Amino acid sequence: MIIDQLSNASLYGGVHPRLKKAFDFLLENDLHALPVGKYEIENDKVFVMIQEYETKLIEECRLESHYLYTDIQCVIKGEERMVYTNKDETKVVEEQKENDVMFLEGEGSHLIVKEGCFAVFMPQDAHMPGVCVKQPQAVKKAVVKVLCD
Repeated sequence: MIIDQLSNASLYGGVHPRLKKAFDFLLENDLHALPVGKYEIENDKVFVMIQEYETKLIEECRLESHYLYTDIQCVIKGEERMVYTNKDETKVVEEQKENDVMFLEGEGSHLIVKEGCFAVFMPQDAHMPGVCVKQPQAVKKAVVKVLCD
């Protein structure tokens, strides 16, 4: 798991070549101007989903992890709480392999991801995005899915 400001994203491109492509996209595009939708960067190996939604109470959110994809979750507008723990510290309660997601039960550390910041969650990282900081608020976020095979 990595959390940092988007202005430092170039520091992490060496982790995996596709992560570099993902960070380049985030740095080279006006994310505020991009409408909600899916944008391919490298076919199904690297793509970004621009989302707008209202954050929720923690009781309404679920801990998740992925089988194949790494998530880069970049907050464009607003802020949200994300919960993180290693997947080994959790219990799998639902698997959706066809959607590259499993839902988990467990406890984790709470992170506040503010506008202009991102968090990277590898497949071993259980995470719960979309949680409100104090009260629900509108958020615009880029979620980049990166296949790290």
